[in-house]
Amino acid sequence: MSSKKTILSLTPNPSLDLGGTVTNSKLNEKNYVFNETRFAGGNAINASRILSRLKIPVIASGFLGGPTGVEILNLLSAEKLKNNFIKINNNSRTCVTISNDLDHNQVRFNFPGPLIKSNEKNKMLDLLNDYQNISLILIGGSLPPGVKSRDILKFMNLAKKKNIKCIVDCPGPILEKIIKGRPLMIKPNLTEFQQLMKTKVKSISSVERLAKELLQYVQYVCVSSVEGGTLLVTKDHSYFGKIPHVKINSTVGAGDSMVGAIAREFFKNNSDPGDLLRWGLAASAATLLQKGTQLGSARDIERLYKKCVVHQLD
Repeated sequence: MSSKKTILSLTPNPSLDLGGTVTNSKLNEKNYVFNETRFAGGNAINASRILSRLKIPVIASGFLGGPTGVEILNLLSAEKLKNNFIKINNNSRTCVTISNDLDHNQVRFNFPGPLIKSNEKNKMLDLLNDYQNISLILIGGSLPPGVKSRDILKFMNLAKKKNIKCIVDCPGPILEKIIKGRPLMIKPNLTEFQQLMKTKVKSISSVERLAKELLQYVQYVCVSSVEGGTLLVTKDHSYFGKIPHVKINSTVGAGDSMVGAIAREFFKNNSDPGDLLRWGLAASAATLLQKGTQLGSARDIERLYKKCVVHQLD
């Protein structure tokens, strides 16, 4: 086994992201879809794809099964993304995103995913024993049937014993239960943050105030979609930034891309929170430029980084 440091990502509920466009969707009518795309998806998988484009060593993992699982694996292999997935008996899910050419609005259909059996779920902990060189773990996305928050918390606790820090990007209800695993960073969007904190706060100041309450568990709280930007709160300072003006073709994967770029900076031991956020914003903006379920390119991330502005709030 190589001694080279690497990032491990865990996507409990990967998906085949099927995308396309319609000229103008109509209810109760056949809507013919054009420009079909097929990509491997799931929060942590998307973050891993960004890391791979940024030349950071990463191993993608999670649960995969059936013909859909095989296609997901083939898509990742085509991107030369290293992986170590747990094979399951049931078929992995397909999620659908359809974009309307008329107004660029999107309709997304996210399915619950396959039932994970106990013997399959128990293999998740083995991932941490397969490698001796993991320096950071990304955990992202929803949980499939059969996988509970306590299972993810058990995984995080084992990582903690091995001195491996975790970044978590999961929906609010899941995040609420696993935050006591003391991850390095969480990245909810505003809606997920509201779910987590059981509140309807929207302003930068109110989100910042509540985010500071989470610093007893987390070192970095990153909340996107706050007053048109992203807020990063640490024990020392808070930072706020916005992406430069870009033509938004799709919002799918923008948050995942942000996580991937920030994870790169943690991996490189970048200790400047403002710069972490700036790279995250650049990756998010690069993905917003893409149509459907495609992710941003390394070239666009590097270019947009120069245009992103982050301010320290305190």
